[in-house]
Amino acid sequence: MSGRTRGGAVARGALARGALAAAVTVVAAGAFGLSAAQAEDRLPPTTPPGITLIEVMRDLPISEPLVLWLRPGDANGRTLFISQQDGHGKSNCIAACAQEFPPLIAPRGAKPTGDWTLLHRPDGTLQWAYQSHPLYSWVKETEPGLVATNVGLTETVNMKTAEVPVKPGSLLPPAGWQVARFTPAATLALPDGFDARQVAAAQAVVLVDANGHTLYRFDGDARRDGQDCAASGCTLEWQPALAPALGLAIGDFSLVTRTDGSKQWAYKGRPLYLYPGDALPGDAHGIGVDRRWSVAAVTRDFTPARLSVVHFNGYGDAWALDGMTLYGGYPFEKRWGGRNLRDTFTNQYARGKRLGAAACMDAECLRSWQPLRAPADAQSNGFWEALARPDGSKQWAYKGYALYTYARDRLPGDHTGQAIYDFARTEGSPTELKRTAFFAAVGDADAGAGVYWSIAKP
Repeated sequence: MSGRTRGGAVARGALARGALAAAVTVVAAGAFGLSAAQAEDRLPPTTPPGITLIEVMRDLPISEPLVLWLRPGDANGRTLFISQQDGHGKSNCIAACAQEFPPLIAPRGAKPTGDWTLLHRPDGTLQWAYQSHPLYSWVKETEPGLVATNVGLTETVNMKTAEVPVKPGSLLPPAGWQVARFTPAATLALPDGFDARQVAAAQAVVLVDANGHTLYRFDGDARRDGQDCAASGCTLEWQPALAPALGLAIGDFSLVTRTDGSKQWAYKGRPLYLYPGDALPGDAHGIGVDRRWSVAAVTRDFTPARLSVVHFNGYGDAWALDGMTLYGGYPFEKRWGGRNLRDTFTNQYARGKRLGAAACMDAECLRSWQPLRAPADAQSNGFWEALARPDGSKQWAYKGYALYTYARDRLPGDHTGQAIYDFARTEGSPTELKRTAFFAAVGDADAGAGVYWSIAKP
């Protein structure tokens, strides 16, 4: 690919190989911040194989896209629907209805897990249901996620922006149907001030407080009442999740009495804490600080083998394969800063789907960027999808975007591929011009076309 220019990443070259441990920290590996005690709890998976999770977003004129909500999708990321005509755990969509709204059929041998259950259809097949709602796709949706995006835009039509987001005639669910949403807290008995959210850094659905901050559970000796930091000899870095004096136990939540007489919330018998190092919702910097603490997870996300979440000073979290940094190739878009910031930038799922494996296909590109290969029998699950490359192999894509390693990274923790711009040619053969037009259309950019390489953010 010609026109390749290496952008000046803020931290490029700053990671001395001898100082690797100080610059990069593995924050989620194996069970992704989940302790042995949690492994014994046998946390259910967030999604079963063949079910994806997709962020519904809205593009904004001069800032990063706004994440509106999460939705489940089928193996290809298509919008899933629920019918108001269905009974509790029962599908009434058969015959002609099922031709327009095909039921989400589970493979033979599928097993219910957590909020995901199975129901028997008249033809003997099994259909997935989420929180007792049977799930369907819609034959009129031609682009995966189009209807869900339109719904999200319609709901935010009154936002103070320069344009009306949804054009008249846009595809929306017909009467009696609605888009299925991922709502893990809906089936949990939670005390006031608690919620359950997907925390990317932990790769799990995690309990959070009223401010959205990650909660952690103490996995030390919790058999004694009054277990707390002072009693167990732990550091004072952890802040107990205090409960009101008249608080009552609910569901898996109970109360323990601290040595000073105050009450503290516990989840499944384990006292809950906040980590002061978590400044923002979604932070999970307490992972790995002390082996006796782990995120208070409800379900665990699917993650391909050998992958982990690492943390770079100045860049935040990133995906790695056996410690080697992973990157996404993103089409040029109109952006106002944010390329090298802590949370980098949000990327529209639909653009990643349109791009597919096209970010890197020619021999010159593949010498620098090696696709993150997926097994031949890989199934989409959660935020991960297995897409087909032109040579017939499979490649993992995360949140819609295919991932790669970079040939110039020599050691775990290197991230020399950050902020590289691959400009598509504006002159040349018809094939090159066609490719340039493709990138311009996918990115919907006012000027320029090509691929921006960035560390893959969880």
